[in-house]
Amino acid sequence: MTIKQYAFNVHAYLRAQGSVSLTRSQVHELLAAAAGFASHAAFHHQAAWCDVAWRDTGVAPDEERVIQRCSHFGLSQEEAARAAQSLVNFLDTSGYAPVRFEELIAALASDEDEWAEAEEARSAVVADWLSIALDSPMQRGFDTLVGELPLLLEGLEAAAARGIAAAHLATAFMLEPYGALPEEDDRRFGRELRWRGQWSAEPVSFTEIAADSDRFVRVVAKHRYHLLAAARCGDRRAIMLTAERYGDPGALDLEPSGEMDPYAMIDLADTHDRPELAYQWLTVLAREGDVSAMRALIEDRDETPFRAWVWMHLSHLLDRDLSQDRHEAINENGTPYDDDVGGPMYVGGVDGIELVPLSAEEDRRAREEAAQLFAAIEERYELT
Repeated sequence: MTIKQYAFNVHAYLRAQGSVSLTRSQVHELLAAAAGFASHAAFHHQAAWCDVAWRDTGVAPDEERVIQRCSHFGLSQEEAARAAQSLVNFLDTSGYAPVRFEELIAALASDEDEWAEAEEARSAVVADWLSIALDSPMQRGFDTLVGELPLLLEGLEAAAARGIAAAHLATAFMLEPYGALPEEDDRRFGRELRWRGQWSAEPVSFTEIAADSDRFVRVVAKHRYHLLAAARCGDRRAIMLTAERYGDPGALDLEPSGEMDPYAMIDLADTHDRPELAYQWLTVLAREGDVSAMRALIEDRDETPFRAWVWMHLSHLLDRDLSQDRHEAINENGTPYDDDVGGPMYVGGVDGIELVPLSAEEDRRAREEAAQLFAAIEERYELT
C-alpha cells in the first residue's frame, strides 16, 4: 500500500460513516492530528507512516486533537465528535502507526553511539514496537525490508526529497547493513569526494534497487548519498559520520563539543589546509593536559614565546617536563628494547625543548596561568 492509497481508504471509510463533507486533504490533516501533530505539514517534516498496525504500538490516537481539527474545518461539535470517533475506530482496526524520524534514528543507530538518542518524550513502549518492527525485516535482507515496509520507505524518501535532514539520516541508517564497505574503500571515496568538491549522484528508489539483481553498488551509492545529504542539510550527527568515514570537512565548521575526537579533528584540519583549526584543537588537548599536544604547539605550530612557556611550565607540573631529554632503548621497528630478547639496539625518544627566556614579569604570568590550568586538570580528574 502507498500513502496515497492509505489516505484514500481512510477518506472512503469516513464518508461511509457519514462525514461526507471532509475532503481528501482534510483527511491528511486529521491523520496528522491523530498522530499528535498540529498539521499535516508538521507531520511530514518530522514523521512518516510505518507498516505496523497502530493498535500494536500501545499508543492511542489523539482523539481530542482530531475533534479540534474537525471543528476548525467547520463541523459542528456533534459532527466533529462523530468524525473523530469514526477515525479512531478505523485506526484501531486498520490504521498504520506514525513514527518520528528521531525515533527511527534512535532505533537504528548503534547503542555505542552516545548521540543516538530519540526525543526525550519518546516512551519505552514506542521504542519496543519500533525495534520489533525493524529488526525482523532488516535481518532477513534488503528484499524483505522493501517488501514489508513500503509505506515507511516511501515516507522517508518523500521527506528526504523535501530536504529533511533527519529523513536522509534515517534512510542512510536503514541502508547501513547492506551497503557497508571496508575502511579503505571509504577513504578512497573520501579522496574522490575531495577531488570532485561535491557528490551529486542522485539515488534511485528502494523499489528500483529491489528490482535490480546486481544491486550492491546502487545500495552503496544510495547509502552514501543520503548520509552526505543529511550532512549537507546540517545534521550534526551526519556531519560527524561523514568526517570520520570520508574525511568530509563539514565538521570543521561545527562548534567544538565533547563528542568530537580532537585528534581526528586535527588530522581533518591539516588534510584540508586549515592550520588555524588544527591549532585550536591542539590547544584544547594541551589545556586538558596532553603533553604531546603541547610539544606540537611549540615545535610545529609557531606558538608565541609566552604561550610556549605556559606549556613548558604546565608540562613540568604534570611531571612530563618538556625541557628534559627523554631517550630510551628501542628496536629497529620502534618498539621498546627487551634485554631478554637481545638484538640490535637503537636510541629513541625526544630531546628536551630549549626556549629563549622570558622577562621576569612575563615568566611570572606564564607560571601563574600554568598553575591555573593544572588546577583545572586536577579538578576534572577528581570529578571523574
